[in-house]
Amino acid sequence: MTSDGSSHPMSHGERAARLALGMPAHHSERITRKPSRAEWRKLATLCAELWPHDEYTAIVAETRPGDHEQSGEERPGDD
Repeated sequence: MTSDGSSHPMSHGERAARLALGMPAHHSERITRKPSRAEWRKLATLCAELWPHDEYTAIVAETRPGDHEQSGEERPGDD
């Protein structure tokens, strides 16, 4: 969940996601925005530290954002 730094109106998908999570409508973070490359790297680093022997963590650490676009594959959560 990250802030998009803008004051754009909330999309229907964002409203539905917030409702499903019980998140207040006035909260500044957007939960449906895709993470940036830096955020993906940070996530991979944190996962590797928290779960050093986890197979999924190794996959996340090896996968760079954009790799799925070049191969034609979709990652879970891509819309």
